[in-house]
Amino acid sequence: MVISARICLIAIASQLSIISAEMTMQMVAYKAIRTPCCMDTLMPSVCKGLYNRDHEKFAKSCRTNPDFSFIQCCHSCHFNMDMFTSESIPVPNDLYQKDVEELLLQSSPRHCFDRHGTAFCEAFVTRSGFWGRKSLSCQNSVFAFRVCRKTCGYCSTPQKPATVRYNSDHAKNPKTCEKLF
Repeated sequence: MVISARICLIAIASQLSIISAEMTMQMVAYKAIRTPCCMDTLMPSVCKGLYNRDHEKFAKSCRTNPDFSFIQCCHSCHFNMDMFTSESIPVPNDLYQKDVEELLLQSSPRHCFDRHGTAFCEAFVTRSGFWGRKSLSCQNSVFAFRVCRKTCGYCSTPQKPATVRYNSDHAKNPKTCEKLF
């Protein structure tokens, strides 16, 4: 009887490790990996208006707020040369890559988090529960970047590096970047 129980426990443990490995592989399969398109989702005229109203505040938002920098006014923040007049913040050669490194890849919990918590985002990534039949994914969704940035792999933590491979040339080219919508 004791041997039978041990065999049963070993079989259960084996099945659990297989399920765990499958779930881990499934989570990785649905994470974002391609460079998202860098566009002004607020519209270029709105971003230019924000810039014209307060140059310094606009530049600060571009350099310190990932949502603003990579979603709302991404193109204006990184590729519109007319908007780089901030006197307090010098402009590097590849501003997009510099902001990626400082805001998303630096393993900072200040910018790398899930707004709706781990359980919600893991369900989103694995397409389980409510997300089972939804078309939104980590790869092509502004929602994913804003709500599940950490779990979808858009940023680095001390435990896990980002899964997205950021490239400024791809980000500004609509033919090579991953669409946001």
